[in-house]
Amino acid sequence: MALRLDHLSLLTDTNEKNQEIADFFATVLGLPVRGNAGEGYAEVDAGDIVVSLHRGALIDDIRPLGGALLQFASEDVAADIEAIRARGGTVVLEPMETDWGSTSAYVAGPHGVLVEVCKMH
Repeated sequence: MALRLDHLSLLTDTNEKNQEIADFFATVLGLPVRGNAGEGYAEVDAGDIVVSLHRGALIDDIRPLGGALLQFASEDVAADIEAIRARGGTVVLEPMETDWGSTSAYVAGPHGVLVEVCKMH
């Protein structure tokens, strides 16, 4: 058996929160979103992986763990961050060189979603 990750799901407890997260991906990050998050489900095209936005889950007792960090590869972190900022994004960490050899920046999204835009050197 060979497992392969192809979806990452973000779970919310209301359609409104689900729509706010979809709007963040579409408007701030500029990624295509299909489906209707305001009715409970949408998908964000994030390259090789799909980020699914769900209101609820198949079981009732899932509790949030305090948010999610999604990491997006970039060829030019500074330029991508400026484009995100121009679309209204909240940059919480400006592009910086890390000790482990990447350039990284963070963008805050709604309901605990945090996005890292990074380039490995």
